[in-house]
Amino acid sequence: MRIAQLRYFVTIAQLENVSQAAELLHLSQSSLSKNLSTLEEELGMPLFQRNGRKLVLNSAGARLLEFSTMVLRELDYALDDMRLLSTGAEAKIKIGLAGFCDKLTECLAAYREIAPETEFELTGEIESLEHLDINEYDMLIYPAGRKYAKFTGYPLYEERYALAVPARHPLADSPSLLPKALEGQDAVFLRGGRSGEEFPFQICSALALRFHSVCYADSRELHRQMIASGLCVGFVPTDCSALYLGDGAIRLIPLQDRRFTRQMMVCFRREKTLSPLGRAFRDFVLNYFSVEPCN
Repeated sequence: MRIAQLRYFVTIAQLENVSQAAELLHLSQSSLSKNLSTLEEELGMPLFQRNGRKLVLNSAGARLLEFSTMVLRELDYALDDMRLLSTGAEAKIKIGLAGFCDKLTECLAAYREIAPETEFELTGEIESLEHLDINEYDMLIYPAGRKYAKFTGYPLYEERYALAVPARHPLADSPSLLPKALEGQDAVFLRGGRSGEEFPFQICSALALRFHSVCYADSRELHRQMIASGLCVGFVPTDCSALYLGDGAIRLIPLQDRRFTRQMMVCFRREKTLSPLGRAFRDFVLNYFSVEPCN
């Protein structure tokens, strides 16, 4: 059995059609059919129920698909590591983010002081991803909750939100606010991807708050500009507020509701696929934040 046969089998299983799989794999249909027949002969059993051009996995095929997917994934991880070694790119740390705080920036800067060759690749808006694979990153920062229960993480920090309002807004001089004060306001929310509305949007929806109008922005800078212009109010993590505090046209007001606070977690790539640099970075981060594992 060859690795190529497993890749061909997985593609056919996903598309349920040999001709479509052949086109995707840039093979002739006869060649792909022959490879599938050879694989079934080697295993001594059929893998599909054939219904015209459509192929549906039988029980044996379903089991082989599960194992093949796992084997190919591990092989791809190994090949990626080998490519990193050959290109010298093992100095890169990939970080997936659902939130960001000023202390994280300070942590990365501190690590660069002891490992100046390190490069950081940060990807935000991971909450908009339907399937999040920890092995695509060296480190993930994500909110605690059922959606990410499969990850083994460490409590990192609490993300608390304040309300950002234009300096001339009627609420601008308020020492603090209850959610009901937002009724009838024009609001802007950050949104990434198809369903990536930020955390406060979910809380406002759960509280059934009725805004006069709702706008969306796809970047933090655009979000700030819309508030500074007087167009609307918006929510800002207090640990990521420097961009707003430096703008004289914006005021930040604390919210008197713990529901606008969430626990942020950090987790790391699986030990066996974590590079030496990734391990060193993991240990540094855990020490820097003095975090403890979840029970």
